[in-house]
Amino acid sequence: MCVTVSPVAVHITKSKTTNVYLTGNQKLPSDRNNITILPYPQKGDGRAMINTSPVNLLHANAATSLPPCDVNHAVPAAIFSTGGYAGNFFHDISDILIPLFLTSSILRPNISLVLTDYQSWWVQKYQRVLSAISINDIISAPTDYPGGTVHCFPGAIVGLTYHGFMACNKTDVPGNLTCVDFLHFLHSSLFLKTFGTPATVTTQKEKPLMVLLSRRNYRILLNEEEVINLAKDVGFRVEVVTPKEATQLQFIAELVHSSSVLFGVHGAGLTNMIFLQPGAVLLQVVPWGLDWMSTCYSKPPLEMGLKYVGYKIGIAESTLIEKYPIDDPVMVDPESIHMKGYDVSRPIYMEGQNVRLNLTRFRGTLETAMQLAEF
Repeated sequence: MCVTVSPVAVHITKSKTTNVYLTGNQKLPSDRNNITILPYPQKGDGRAMINTSPVNLLHANAATSLPPCDVNHAVPAAIFSTGGYAGNFFHDISDILIPLFLTSSILRPNISLVLTDYQSWWVQKYQRVLSAISINDIISAPTDYPGGTVHCFPGAIVGLTYHGFMACNKTDVPGNLTCVDFLHFLHSSLFLKTFGTPATVTTQKEKPLMVLLSRRNYRILLNEEEVINLAKDVGFRVEVVTPKEATQLQFIAELVHSSSVLFGVHGAGLTNMIFLQPGAVLLQVVPWGLDWMSTCYSKPPLEMGLKYVGYKIGIAESTLIEKYPIDDPVMVDPESIHMKGYDVSRPIYMEGQNVRLNLTRFRGTLETAMQLAEF
C-alpha cells in the first residue's frame, strides 16, 4: 500500500485502470517511472488478483504532466478494490470491511472512499457500514465521461491495512484496535441494540435462541430436521435461515444479534458471528478433511469476546465414505490431498461432501453449547 500526506490527482476511467499523480516533492525511486499497486489485501492469491484492477502511482513531471482537476476534495482519499473475492461474505468482511475499518480509523468520517472494480450491488448491501466510515459520496469510475474524471485530494491511502483472516491486531498499525472495536463499530453502524448487553441474559421462561444456517449446494446437513428436533430437546428455540435470507444483511444481522448460539456447517455463512453479542456462542460443524480451514472460524470468536464450540465429524458422518474406499488417501490422509493444491482438494472436501450427524454423538456438543449460552 502507499500513504501520502501531499496532494494527489486521481484519474479514474472506465478502462479499469486508475492513475494517481504525485505532486510536489513526492518522488518515486530513480529507476522507476511508476509503481503499480493492486489495492486488495490478498496479494499472494492469484485468483483474487485476477479480479483486482491496478492503480498506477505516477510522478507529475515534464514527461508525465499533471492533469487538471475536475473535482476538488477537502479530505484525503482511501483507494481500494471491491474486486478480488468480493461477494463472498467471509471475504467481504475479512478482506475489505475490517481492513477498511483499520485504514480509516484516524480519519473517519472525514475521508473519501474511492472504489476500483466498483459494483453497485456491493455498495448498496454495505451502505450503512460505508456511511459510518465516510460522510462523503462514494467515488467510482464515471459512466457518462469516456475520458474519465480527475479527483484531487490533499492526501491519499492506496490499498488497505490488513492484519490477516478476520484479524485486528492491537500491536499492528494503526495500533490499539481490536476485533471487539470492529464489532462495536459494526453493530453501531447497523443500528443494532446497545453493544455490550450479554446475549445470554434471558428471562426464566425464554429458552436460548439458536440460529441454524441451512445450506443448499454442498456441505449440506442431510438430517437437518432431526438435528433441529434434537436442539429443541436439549432446550433451544431454533430459527432456520436459508442461504437467500442470509444475503439480506440487516435481517441476518438483527436475527443473529438476538441469538445466543449461531450454528452451521463450515462455510462463509459462519462469518455472521460478527453480529453476535458478547458472550454468545459460535458452533461450527467441521466436515471431513477441513480441520485446517475450520480455523478461519475457530480463532476469531475468541478475539471478539465470543465463545466457540467445534464438532469434528467422524468418517461415517461424511458422504465421502460413499465415494471412496475406507483406505483411500482422501479418507485416511486429507493432508496429502491438500498438499496437491486447492484446485485438487476443493472439489473433494469443500464441494464434494455432505454431512449426516450422529445424533447421539452430537447431543453432547449441543449440551456444551447450551451450558456456555446459559452462563
